Amino acid sequence: MTRRILTTFLTLTLAAALAACGSVKDEDNGSASGSAASSSSAFPVTVHHKFGTTTVKAAPQRVVAIGNGGTDDIDALYALGVTPVAVSKDSLASDGVYPWLKGRIDPHKTKLLDTLNGIDFEQIAALRPDLILATSDATLDKDYKNLSAIAPTIGYATSWGAQSWQEHVQVAGKALGKEKQAERLVTSTEKAINDVRAAHPALGGKTYSLSIGNTPAKIFTIASEDDFAAKQMKELGLRLTPSVKNTKTVEGSPTGELSFEQLDRLDADLVVIAFTTPDLRKAFEASTLVKHMAAVRGGHYAVTDVETVSQLRSPSVLGIPWALKNLDPAFAKLDS
Repeated sequence: MTRRILTTFLTLTLAAALAACGSVKDEDNGSASGSAASSSSAFPVTVHHKFGTTTVKAAPQRVVAIGNGGTDDIDALYALGVTPVAVSKDSLASDGVYPWLKGRIDPHKTKLLDTLNGIDFEQIAALRPDLILATSDATLDKDYKNLSAIAPTIGYATSWGAQSWQEHVQVAGKALGKEKQAERLVTSTEKAINDVRAAHPALGGKTYSLSIGNTPAKIFTIASEDDFAAKQMKELGLRLTPSVKNTKTVEGSPTGELSFEQLDRLDADLVVIAFTTPDLRKAFEASTLVKHMAAVRGGHYAVTDVETVSQLRSPSVLGIPWALKNLDPAFAKLDS
């Protein structure tokens, strides 16, 4: 992944010219910048994260959400009633908007940033942010110093991808002075998950497999209960089919890799899979092993879209209800 490199002079100049609302103290160098022009009863607030301690002294007015590895911060902002000045765009969508955020993001009010191949720090600075939320930035270890030189920046707590969606909402709520609203949001979203389980009691105790086909003659599948998607399914009463748990994983991730000679290992009470192209789906369904799956013969095989599986794997507060609604037809297959 290529990165845009700015000179030290430019970074320091931008930091001086764009003094932000709050201050950031970096644990590595102890530097601090910015001051507050106004305050409210909720402020100042202090957030501790892997890269230091960020203090926000007044209610942020110009928030930027950077997340080339998820939409947790973006979702939290909109769910909490905050319109950001800029967010990372969906690189897979033609309009740059994640499907569950359509109708919420107004491109006339919020700039869509292309951060897939690196962050344009000069572009970020020109937006004059007073808070940058970057808990979903997969390359924050490289980005943090430049971002925090522009404005107070909040990163992930321990490592990228380790925080739950609840923790992302709570951190955003604290930084925005909306902690009580954030807790209500967590409660309402958890209720939405419980409502799905109540609507499909037959899911309790049933096994499933959840996969993506994006490469010829190979399938990537959830292979660990530690995957966020597996945790989400467990909340619905489902359990990961044992036949995929000892699958060879990809570079130590919870993702298992199966060849077409191993497709029978995906069989479960419910088999859910997404494909990136129609040809990949056709090749998968043409396999004799797939045709002989109990799930296929019993009508418990469901095809969804890649965005739904991706949302389950990197759940965010607004995306969760959207993904579960998309999977409702699959869950209904077990009701009868």
